[in-house]
Amino acid sequence: MKMRVVAPILLGIALVLVQAAGAFGSEDFEYYPDVQYDPEVPTLVQIVGHDWGSEISSHSEVERYLQALSQASPKVSLHRYGETWEGRALYYLVVASPANQQRLDAIRESNRQLAEPDRREGAVDRLIAELPATVWLAYAVHGNEISSTDAALLTAYHLAAAQTDAVVDSILKNVVVIINPLQNADGRDRFVYSNRQTRSRWPDEDPQAAEHHEDWPSGRMNHYLFDLNRDWFAQTQQETRGHAAAYLQWFPQIFVDLHEMGANSTYYFAPPADPLNPEITAPQNEWLQRIGRNNARWFDRFRFDYFTREVFDSFYPGYGESWPLFHGSIGMTYEQASAGSLVVRRNDETLLRYQDGVQRHFLASLSTAQVAAENREQLLRYFADYRRSAIQEGRQGPVREYLLAPGPDPARTAAFVSLLMRQGIRVRQASQEFERARVRSHWDGQFTQKRSFPAGTYSILLAQPAKRLIQTLMDRHTPMGETFLQEQIRRHEKRLGDEIYDVTGWSFPLVAGLDAFSSEDGSSGPFRWLEEGPTAPGEVIGGVAEVAYLVPWGSNAAARLLASLLREKIRIHSSDKSFTLQGRTYPPGSLIIKVRDNPEDLLQRLQEQVAAHSVQIYAANESWVDDGINLGSNQVRYLKPPRVALAYDAPTAAYSAGWTRYLLERAYGYPVTIVPCSGLARMDLSRYDVLILPDSWGGYGNTWGEREAGRIKDWVSGGGTLIAFEGATRWLTEEKVGLLATQRELKKSASKAKQKTAEGSETPQEEPAEEISLEPDEEYPPSTPGALFRVDLDTEHWLAFGYPGRAAVMVGSSNIFTPIKLDKGTNVARYAEQDALLSGFTWEAALEQLPGKAYLMHQPWGRGHVVAFAEDPNFRAFMDGLNLLFLNAVFLGPAH
Repeated sequence: MKMRVVAPILLGIALVLVQAAGAFGSEDFEYYPDVQYDPEVPTLVQIVGHDWGSEISSHSEVERYLQALSQASPKVSLHRYGETWEGRALYYLVVASPANQQRLDAIRESNRQLAEPDRREGAVDRLIAELPATVWLAYAVHGNEISSTDAALLTAYHLAAAQTDAVVDSILKNVVVIINPLQNADGRDRFVYSNRQTRSRWPDEDPQAAEHHEDWPSGRMNHYLFDLNRDWFAQTQQETRGHAAAYLQWFPQIFVDLHEMGANSTYYFAPPADPLNPEITAPQNEWLQRIGRNNARWFDRFRFDYFTREVFDSFYPGYGESWPLFHGSIGMTYEQASAGSLVVRRNDETLLRYQDGVQRHFLASLSTAQVAAENREQLLRYFADYRRSAIQEGRQGPVREYLLAPGPDPARTAAFVSLLMRQGIRVRQASQEFERARVRSHWDGQFTQKRSFPAGTYSILLAQPAKRLIQTLMDRHTPMGETFLQEQIRRHEKRLGDEIYDVTGWSFPLVAGLDAFSSEDGSSGPFRWLEEGPTAPGEVIGGVAEVAYLVPWGSNAAARLLASLLREKIRIHSSDKSFTLQGRTYPPGSLIIKVRDNPEDLLQRLQEQVAAHSVQIYAANESWVDDGINLGSNQVRYLKPPRVALAYDAPTAAYSAGWTRYLLERAYGYPVTIVPCSGLARMDLSRYDVLILPDSWGGYGNTWGEREAGRIKDWVSGGGTLIAFEGATRWLTEEKVGLLATQRELKKSASKAKQKTAEGSETPQEEPAEEISLEPDEEYPPSTPGALFRVDLDTEHWLAFGYPGRAAVMVGSSNIFTPIKLDKGTNVARYAEQDALLSGFTWEAALEQLPGKAYLMHQPWGRGHVVAFAEDPNFRAFMDGLNLLFLNAVFLGPAH
């Protein structure tokens, strides 16, 4: 195959060659003509047996080529930064001149120094004079967005082997290029194996062909079915944690995340769509424009179509391109139309080949590195100025500090602080109690006068280089801009569809369920800077117990301990009422681990557990209580280790199923059996105590009929605990199912409301003529685009044990459920009547209708329970403040 390439000034020659390129698979396909390559550097076909763009490379093939390329070229070094849940290695390549390869450690350290700007201008000037710019190119965060990975291999080869390309010469001289060719290896292999199994003898261009369609759950997600492009600030997945840690070792000036989109699109690059996150700076916008213009020049020379600004925004801080933006990188998303296989016929009757996608991503990658090479000094100075100006903003802004007391769940707070520190955020901790004259609560947004904070309180000062990341993560609300919102309201009124791309509320303290405060001044006094993530203490207090060991309920740490002990077959009871014993009050839900009927080495086992879970256990030498119920009360229930099943294929929403599986298996260490929905009619449900139905994309009613509904009813009646989220909750309310005595509400009609007012008037003839409404007579309320709402909890119910009476929940649907009647069940959580919206945006109609409506319902059914959530409490596994609501259902449900 020909691999000839020219410098951009000669790219006009390529036009005829591109137009003349044959149908799919042509060996004459020109990626970039008229460059000679070093024959000592191997091509892809020499290592794995197929050429660039002629096959979709699997992880093992990518790995083999990376190793071969790094061994053959002095311009390439290979670095392993982590592995996937399924054990596949994750790598990045560093491509640079041989001289820069020899001093990579020094370059990396100098880049880190540039990211920590010295007040002395001379020090910054010296770094800028010596440093190459750093460009990070990250490919295939979604495993089924396929062309980017092979484009990454082609880009690395071209930079390592091209001998007559002036662009490459400039890049190698002035830039260190970091290439992460495959962020989501598990998802890619899931796609590759499915595609190769369904592909015809000749690649089929028909978009209806099986090779263009994936089975559930698709290769987009990782092993736990997470969208890794939404995980950068939550860092729940080990792939993300490894990638973010590698980023913080380098602090690249440019970071690009390369994706794919629908086959009938063209190519997208920066600048991004509105809304922009308010923490994105004017200089960043200028660089986005500059890089976009250079990409456009390259694409125009090749006569490739592209678009900008229309779809992909930089608002949500969890994207792979947005999280680096708040550290100072020029973060960008690139999107190429996907062939979905090796070739597809598009709506305009043109053929889109896999090779086309590889080529466009390859050229965009070179174009981006070229901008860095030609503007090395200016780019480095921008980066240093960005980090320095962040410190200055932190000193002068309306918020100077965030404060987090350890609170009732010190382990959760410590884990939260550790997560902040893993993102390059500096944190202090108070060594003694202190007082602040004026602070603002995250929960209600109100100022409090003279609040005391205990020793151990964490302080996050904004006067630091990561200020803008801190601000967007910690603020109670991030505004989208009035002009943008008014346009969305206009579009919504005309039913044009909104342009909001992802969730609009994510305030870190609220989703973690922590009490946080902001201050207009920075605290002074005895604070120490933390060098590593903190841990909360764990111990058995009181030594050997004569009667029982007691664990107060209300912390995620206690839930982890419970899961671990149940797995070890330790017998545990739980109290439905509070009690006071030996001067300490234990709230409802508290765990009672009786010495009798447990192993003789119980204390030793508990001591091993407290250190692992950062929880405190109290030894009780008598059972006489000072107040409340006794340990032998009928209000004390034995917690049988529940056997948990999770519905795990179509029609479940893959994300929802994955979040729940991850939370149980990894975050809390409890086994769950994943079961196929298609097999429910034949399944022996008696094997399980708990059945979880995640949200649904296609609707359970399209897969299950009356037979399946009847089997679930019988199982619940026999003592099962059924837990339903969002779309599954809607299914439970259907007439043919009848497992939940509520209904999903339609939108309240404004015209009907006016009519009702008119009919109630004593002089209706004097009322003005009713305005003609074009709204449908019956439709569901508009879907809230991911906002945080407050719910009020019935803390007397076992599902709400461990809560202070409130919680923040993520609302991302049009679900509004009428509260269940008292003779049928309990509304354990209802949206607050006043000030329900905590963070983010929702439509006025939803905001008016949601207050007072049901978020979490419990309906007894025979000897069992139906537990129904209006939304998914495990959203992206970062809603730590809701974990107990879900786990109470899992662990306490079978005991009731």
